[in-house]
Amino acid sequence: MPIRLRLAIAFAVAAAALFALGGWLLVSSISSAQLSTIDSQLAVQLSQAGRYVTAGGLPAAAGPPAGEYLIQVIDPAGRVRGASPDTGTAPLLTAAELSQARHGQITLSRLADDENTRITAAPLAGRNGWTAVAGISLESYEATMSNAERGIAAAGAIFVVIAGAGAYWLARAALSPVERLRRQVAALAARPLKAGESRIEVPATRDEIAALAATMNDLLGRLQRALSRQRAFVADASHELRTPLAVLRGELELADRPGRSRGELAAAVRSAAAEADRLARITSDLLLLARSDDDRLSLQLTWTELRPLLARSAELAGPRLAEAGLTCRVDAPADLRARIDPDWIREAVDNLLDNALRFAPRGSVIVLAAQASGADLGIEVRDEGPGFPPAFLPHAFERFGRPDSGRSRDHGGAGLGLAIVQAIAGAHGGAATARNQPGGGAVVALRLPGAADVRSRRQGTLGDNPASGRGYA
Repeated sequence: MPIRLRLAIAFAVAAAALFALGGWLLVSSISSAQLSTIDSQLAVQLSQAGRYVTAGGLPAAAGPPAGEYLIQVIDPAGRVRGASPDTGTAPLLTAAELSQARHGQITLSRLADDENTRITAAPLAGRNGWTAVAGISLESYEATMSNAERGIAAAGAIFVVIAGAGAYWLARAALSPVERLRRQVAALAARPLKAGESRIEVPATRDEIAALAATMNDLLGRLQRALSRQRAFVADASHELRTPLAVLRGELELADRPGRSRGELAAAVRSAAAEADRLARITSDLLLLARSDDDRLSLQLTWTELRPLLARSAELAGPRLAEAGLTCRVDAPADLRARIDPDWIREAVDNLLDNALRFAPRGSVIVLAAQASGADLGIEVRDEGPGFPPAFLPHAFERFGRPDSGRSRDHGGAGLGLAIVQAIAGAHGGAATARNQPGGGAVVALRLPGAADVRSRRQGTLGDNPASGRGYA
């Protein structure tokens, strides 16, 4: 059922209930006023009832006139001593009601001669034990009340119909911008949304509808950007996976040719194994990034000493450092601890160290540093290479981003290392940044807020420690 129809029905029901309450109060007021007037008229008749009996208790020669009023004068024994011609000789009241009337005025309504009658009785003035009774038919009162009730019911029906129709019209007018938004969204769903395309028209009313339209535009913009990133991610992943697959297929095809020597076959197998390793690394990196997108990068936070963790990364990279003619130095306070996931932080440090290994010149030093700043933990990897191109720095942590625009693979890597570092930092509630050193070289830093152990940290700034840490070549 449409909202406007539900609103109209609800408003009509509420209007009917309010009108019924008002009608009941009006009818009750009219009834009370009518009965009050009748009772006043009957009281006048009671005040004149004494003249209808003689001093000796006999009916007076001039009795009550015949007409709309019923008059009786009843003695203490319950006998009618004076009455209007059409009342008969039987008292209009029962013995119990007569007993009450001898002590004070009573008023009641009852059926008399097949008509509803209003009766008032009171002690007869000047005669102890005598009772005066006056009554009048309620036919006129009932006709008046019936006409009033019919008129109010008819007016109520018209009022409810008009109120429901008005509520439907108002709801339709109020919801027409929502329907327009729905049609625009439906039109967008029927075709792909292009970049920069105008989306939902925002009304100039500055009300809730305009706020809804603006919110929907923001949502559509985020969806558009997410879809664009997803498409770019799929395209880049396809590009990265296609090359090693093509190389692997070519090596296997060459190995399958007849007449290949044992050495050629071994070289083909080694090349194929290297490409398979590259495929495995790319697949693993893509899986890690997909898990971080879904907030499924689960952490096992423990209090971890930072210096041994950095030293282990440098130690495992020792053979590659020696081959490249590089030295790795660890700068971290011996008592520095942090609440982190050591495996994921090691993964981030290893990625940064691997990145520095590709670009650091022979004979230079790569520094792995950690320091607490307040309750925040900072980890940096510094090298003495050429640094990042200035235009690349804002995009350093984008997936498949490389400093070169031609996507060359001369230095290896798929451009996912820094993106993984950012994902790991984000899972810890922090962020990763990249910058160039004034004297040359690149610095990539992780900032993890609230991770450092406040009891054992050493206050300071990264880079302030002397170059006396353990070195690895």
